[in-house]
Amino acid sequence: MLRIAGIDVGTGFTKAVVIGVASADGQTPAAEGAPQILGRASLRTGVEMEKAAQAALAAALEAAGEPGAEVRYVAATGFGRHAVSFRDIQITEITSSARGARFLFPDATCLLDIGSQTTRAVTMTETGRVNQFKSNDKCAAGSGSFIARAVKYLEIPLEQAGEKALDADKPQAISSICAVLAESEIINHVSAGVSLENILAGIYESLADRAGMLLKRTGMGKDLIFIGGVARQRGMLRALENRLKVTVHVPENADYVCALGAALLGLQRMRITAKREAAGSAATVGV
Repeated sequence: MLRIAGIDVGTGFTKAVVIGVASADGQTPAAEGAPQILGRASLRTGVEMEKAAQAALAAALEAAGEPGAEVRYVAATGFGRHAVSFRDIQITEITSSARGARFLFPDATCLLDIGSQTTRAVTMTETGRVNQFKSNDKCAAGSGSFIARAVKYLEIPLEQAGEKALDADKPQAISSICAVLAESEIINHVSAGVSLENILAGIYESLADRAGMLLKRTGMGKDLIFIGGVARQRGMLRALENRLKVTVHVPENADYVCALGAALLGLQRMRITAKREAAGSAATVGV
């Protein structure tokens, strides 16, 4: 089996996915046949992105039960993709996330990716190609880092925030589009005695409203694929469904979709290259 890796170097975490595909010689992938996911891993990125990428790949191979196994091809994506010197190809997050989502949901046409620093809305054609995409304005109030900052002030573990928000009975709106001003609003809500559940629900609804503006600019449909680290928080899922009136689908490993897409695109590139080389060899023989 031939192994291919996709590494998504994000601002918060670096994710790696290793896929396997049949190979006759161990060097080139079979022309057909669906790949299988062998292992995945996620580690904090930190300031040394190259080391984070190496460590994430090693951990993914460990998770696959194949520590130290040869990886034939590496596709890098994400904010820090340029820092991965051992990559064979680099791919934008937009293209990678769309490919990964389409693999998991073959009929997907609309995608929302909320990560630590960026929120992206992507629409795809019927063939799976990216049609349009929009990103937030880089302000923390429109991305997952705002949730992390808010729960730190509220003294709530991040992994509990989404569940607590589900108990809200009157979500308190957060209207500021600036993270600093939004934090001031949260402080005022706490001082006024607003429950933590209602504050958290208001935070998620604020993010949902901002995501909705991006989605509408790309041509949002009735179904939405939601990926990224924030997709694991059920409070955000409910906010999207309530505010946008859409059906939201969340993959089981939502934060690995971009890395998976990179690996799949790496496999696609390998197959195209192998086909061209085979055609060139046949032409040479013919001469």
